[in-house]
Amino acid sequence: ENMKVWTFTLLGMLTLGSAQVWANGVSQGYTQCMNNSYGKISQSQKCIKTEQKAQTKRLKKHYKAYVKRSTGNASNIQQQHQLWENRVKQRCYLSTQSDFATLQRAQCVLLQTAERADYYQGQFIGIK
Repeated sequence: ENMKVWTFTLLGMLTLGSAQVWANGVSQGYTQCMNNSYGKISQSQKCIKTEQKAQTKRLKKHYKAYVKRSTGNASNIQQQHQLWENRVKQRCYLSTQSDFATLQRAQCVLLQTAERADYYQGQFIGIK
């Protein structure tokens, strides 16, 4: 049990450290929530679920804006988006069914979503 908490904490620190490379990445609220969860899986799952909702909303907003402003390229952008969705499934969905693996999957999807939302948002500077 302690090993799981330690591993998750280490994973979280590594993940959050790399997230700073992105334009926006995950929210400050998410980072604070995860820091205050102290590795408790149930609390961490709540943090991830809340942030995933916000990041999915942000992704959809900027994806739609990107497609709308890229007239003539819409089908290519949609194809690229589908490839990205497939990559997320390959990267984030492990076969293990433990609570810890479920948490890792959720965090993986969240970070992939935040990164992609940053990508679309970065295509048109000035859109908030």
